[in-house]
Amino acid sequence: MSTLVYKQDGYHLEPVPQGRNEWVNHPDADPRMPGLFAARATILPGMGHDFHRHPGREEIIYVLEGAIAQWIGQDRFVLEAGDSVCVPADVVHASFNVGPAPATLFVVLSGAMTSDPLAIDMAGEAPWCSLPTP
Repeated sequence: MSTLVYKQDGYHLEPVPQGRNEWVNHPDADPRMPGLFAARATILPGMGHDFHRHPGREEIIYVLEGAIAQWIGQDRFVLEAGDSVCVPADVVHASFNVGPAPATLFVVLSGAMTSDPLAIDMAGEAPWCSLPTP
């Protein structure tokens, strides 16, 4: 089995409304590592990754640059460069850029033995739709 090495031009780039995701590993990009997801996510000022959950997957979020308001359930924390958080499986969470410059995060999602989607949008459901966001 060959070692997987990703150089900067080897990322699977995904433009998203809040910025972009640079997937280090995503099953669509490399089927040799199914289930384990890792990405460098850029969130533009005033934007965010709205409330969602990951069925059967834990997530680690590490802030590389900038500042984010990180929601874990109904608890809000401000994280800055060097801060990190672990999100248990199936827990609703969200990340919003609260700084003047793009925020860059490194995120890792654990593998799961499930056919559920990677993420389920919860932003339109109570109580998440009523929580204050930028």
